[in-house]
Amino acid sequence: MSDSSVIFQTVREAVRIEDIIGEHIALKRAGKELVGLCPFHDDRRPSMYVSPQKQIFSCFVCASAGDVFRFVQNYHKMTPGEALRYLAGKAGITLPELPSRKGADTATPRQRLYEVNEWAMEHFRQCLLSRSGTAAMAYLRSRGLTPETIDNFRLGLAPEGWTHLTDAATRKGHTRQELVKAGLGKARADGSVFDVFRNRVMFPICDVTGRVVAFGGRVIPAAVSGKTDAMTGVPTEEGPKYLNSAETPIFMKREALYGLDAARSEMLRTKTAVVVEGYMDVIACHQAGVTNVVATLGTSLTAEHARLLRRFIETVVLTFDNDEAGRRAADRALEVFIREPIEVKIAGVPDSKDPCDYCMSHGGAAFKQVVDHALEALEFQWKILSGAFRTTDSLVQKQQAATAMLRMVAMAMHGTTMDVLRRGLFINRLSELIGISADDVVRSLSKISAATPQASPAPVAVLEGQPAPGGLERAAVRDARMRAQQWVIGVLLTDFTLYAPLGDALTLELFSEGAVRKLAAELMEYVEGAVDLGQCSLGEFVSMLGEGPLAAMAIEYQREAALGGNLQEKLTGSLARLKEYGEAGLDMGAAAISAESFSDLLSERRRRILPHDGKKTD
Repeated sequence: MSDSSVIFQTVREAVRIEDIIGEHIALKRAGKELVGLCPFHDDRRPSMYVSPQKQIFSCFVCASAGDVFRFVQNYHKMTPGEALRYLAGKAGITLPELPSRKGADTATPRQRLYEVNEWAMEHFRQCLLSRSGTAAMAYLRSRGLTPETIDNFRLGLAPEGWTHLTDAATRKGHTRQELVKAGLGKARADGSVFDVFRNRVMFPICDVTGRVVAFGGRVIPAAVSGKTDAMTGVPTEEGPKYLNSAETPIFMKREALYGLDAARSEMLRTKTAVVVEGYMDVIACHQAGVTNVVATLGTSLTAEHARLLRRFIETVVLTFDNDEAGRRAADRALEVFIREPIEVKIAGVPDSKDPCDYCMSHGGAAFKQVVDHALEALEFQWKILSGAFRTTDSLVQKQQAATAMLRMVAMAMHGTTMDVLRRGLFINRLSELIGISADDVVRSLSKISAATPQASPAPVAVLEGQPAPGGLERAAVRDARMRAQQWVIGVLLTDFTLYAPLGDALTLELFSEGAVRKLAAELMEYVEGAVDLGQCSLGEFVSMLGEGPLAAMAIEYQREAALGGNLQEKLTGSLARLKEYGEAGLDMGAAAISAESFSDLLSERRRRILPHDGKKTD
């Protein structure tokens, strides 16, 4: 047996496969074996078995199988050498230097990215502890963070200066190209590289094992840093408040969760994850003793997040601000709840505070009470809708609220397949909330689904043939039109080839004046100038837009439209809706819209979609 084989065998015997896999997915006892959700396919029922006796794992669905090294390699996309170092570290084994070709660099491109990020994290930490870190440290302490917390989360500082990190990296043997690939540097037209993060408090973003995959940076407040405008002397801050690393081969924002490595153990113990909106929210909660808290990185909870989390937990509790943005996020949370076999609850933090401020002022025990009283996603949505519609206890308004709720659920359920048992429980719960029989719920959902254009982007407040109550008419139509515009743009950014057959159906007149129309114009100019639509890419298009708000809009619209697939149906349905608004002569920029014109529009749509005989027209 070779020396390397002996080393692998020594490490294999020193770790227990059930412990290693149990750090990555929740395992339950099943006789002599353990069972959990397989992370190598979209597993909705536990199909991975782990045998402590044999020290192997196997999935009877996707056929993934092997020993502890194979699991680590597949899960973390590691090379055999990287898996060996990772598991040796878990076992406390110091590896000998293995022979290699003289002068050869055996690190893979992915490994180099991890190494660059790890070095940058330590560099930022040292900067925070240096004299240049005085203002950044003062800011962190003003937010109530202790030195221990700052150290545990490995917070740092990106100093001022365009090449501070770049110069330090090259002195340590890292190349400028590696900094660009890691999202830490950007290249100018002349080939020179400058730092992405400047004058910012740095938050390392780690994977589940604690490896640094990216960074978030918070600009140091002008009141603390003392920076002022040279002309006016007014305190000023450079750039956006928060800035994340660009996506790289080891970092995808819609799949990443801040604080996952720190929260993993408590998530496994409690079977619950609390999702907040920001870095400081996570850190403050952990400091207060609530350690099963993670945050999305500037995005709503996605299906990818849900799939990642359900390896560890059974319940997700989402905390949102009590504003319109929070309610929209709750709408998307309901869609995730329906599409993924995971229980989603929603908690509103009292006094319109974010979790950070609430933990600092009330303590961790009080925040746990907020989490414990979270409402399931269905109940939360019903509470909002019934409150919006039911200003009195009239039968008509109860019907309006119930119809809105059923419409929302029908749209969220479109194109999904639910387990029969879960679907039955879901229907029964919906029946309890609305107050009608389960059979009536099923019939109503089927009728709404059949009568609604596929993937219609209308908001739940818009009821077929039924005006929304109390001044919601104009807002409902405006929101529906805006959502349709966003989906048209988002679908085309997801699949540029869908533009070719549209012809004259897509015109700028369909889009509202302002940023949305400008983005549509940029998109149409881009695709019309392309030789091959199949070669168009979102990355190229966004890079053409620069760093302004249009780029952020394009990315968000594409992300939203891509959820759930059915791109062609979404595009067709949204274009039809925009055309209807245009034919009805509705001006979304007008000061008001009458209840009569609103009702006429919806009645006309209902007549064309659902004739008197109750059958859908061709």
